[in-house]
Formats: sequence, structure tokens, C-alpha cells
Amino acid sequence: MPLPGGNRNADLSAIPAWAVAAVCVLGAVVAFTPRVNRAVLAAGWAVAAALTALGFVLVLDLVALALPGLELPFALQPFLLRLGCALTGLAFARLTLTRQRRFRGACPDCGRIGGVTRLATRPRWALVAGYVAVAGCALRFGAQSLWEDELPIGLSASWWLFVVGMLAGGTLLPLALVHRWGEIWPRWVLPLAGRRVPRLVLLIPAALFALGLVSYFGAFGLVELVVRAVSGESDEHTLFLWLAVLGYLGWGAGIGVAAVAYHARTRPVCARCAERPQRTSDGLVGVEP
Repeated sequence: MPLPGGNRNADLSAIPAWAVAAVCVLGAVVAFTPRVNRAVLAAGWAVAAALTALGFVLVLDLVALALPGLELPFALQPFLLRLGCALTGLAFARLTLTRQRRFRGACPDCGRIGGVTRLATRPRWALVAGYVAVAGCALRFGAQSLWEDELPIGLSASWWLFVVGMLAGGTLLPLALVHRWGEIWPRWVLPLAGRRVPRLVLLIPAALFALGLVSYFGAFGLVELVVRAVSGESDEHTLFLWLAVLGYLGWGAGIGVAAVAYHARTRPVCARCAERPQRTSDGLVGVEP
């Protein structure tokens, strides 16, 4: 029961030349424009999103490399093309973020304005986003159980590692991003209990899940399902595909939003802002953790 996506190892030559040229021209304008305004910032985010979306199945390539026992299709040239697109998209995102901070009069390194820390405490929308991610994961695997009621006994160890990793990424990861035990190791993690959780332990997998799920199932899977619906094409798996794709989108978007709040809440004070008293958004003076 394949999900939408077609041949993911077809290279990026299927993209129209005019679209590639448009992204390149817009990227050059964004990179070399000396004056920054809202239009330039919007163009920068558009270029970053377009380039990142072109690497929409990069996460599957990484899974294929990490778990060869899954026997996922892998080809070097498409992988390198997607990796280049994704890295360039992230570079444009970083450039645009720095310019946006300067445009707002904020510190270009950490985004604080006058030493004020935004999102010093977890906002309610971040908590909601974390549980939306869990709900999306539940919807995805729940939809699978509607069509397959037999336990997949006898599959490879790589397959089980993949499933366990996906379940952890849909439950433990989003909950850790929005609860205190995602910042301080809880008591049941005996060797590390009470110590601070390294930020990248959560932020790296959160970024992979968010970018991978949203770009693949949003920029590709959802579009393909809409095209099928408009053309009247359907089969007995249509409901499953819609539930699965919507579940993946909620899962990825929820993790992404929760990760943004986690990043803002846990980032250290940069050297530039460390020289001034730190204030939270409620006006309290103190030293950030």
C-alpha cells in the first residue's frame, strides 16, 4: 500500500527549467541586495522554502543509509542533488533570519532586543503543537491498523528499529519539547538524572522530522492526492492515504512549532548580549539558564 510519491529516486531534472531559473535569480537578488526590507525578507524565506522542499525525501535517504536492512531504494546522484538543495535552503534561511533580526533591531546572533528574552517560558501554543504532533502520529498508525490487522512478526531488526524510532519521534520527542523533562533529565534516567539535556539531542531529530514530514507529505504527497481527487482517480486505499498524509502533516508541523519554542526557550546567551542585564518578556532581570 504505497503512499503518494512515485519514484523518489528520479532526479530533479523533472523540475521545469523556468522554475529552476526563477529560484536562482530570486536567490541572487536576495543574497546581493544591499538594502533589506519586508519584500526582500519575504523573498529570502520563499527561496529557503523552495530549496528545502526540493530535498523533500532526504530523510528517507538518510534512513536508507543508516538502516540498510530496510532495503530502501537509494541512488547517489539524486541523494547529492537533494542534499545540496537542502543545505542551500538552510543557508538562505540562516541569511534571511540574520537580516530579519537586524531589520527588527534585534541581536543578529540570538534575536534578543535590548537583552529581552522572548519565549522565556513555554507558551500555550507550543504545548498544543506538541500534542498535535502526538495526535498526528496516532492518526498515521491508527489509519494503518484499519487496513492491516495482523502483527508483522518475523520482520528484520532494521524494520523494528525504524518503527521504534518513528514511534519515539511521534510521542517522546514532541512531549520532551514541551515539558520540563525535555530540559532536565528526569529521575528515571539514572545516569543523567538532574543534568541539563543538550539542546541538540532534541533539536536535530525535531528538525529532521519536521522538514522531512512536512516537505514530503505537504509539498508532494498532499499535492498528488489533490490531483487524484480532481481527476476523479480513487481506489480502496484512498481514505487510508488521506488519513496517513494528514497525520504526517500534523505530526511534522506540530514538532516544528514546538521545536521553535524549545529553541527560543533554551538557547544560551550570546557573547554580545551577555554584557548587558538579561530581561525576560515580563520585565524580570536575571541570568538566563
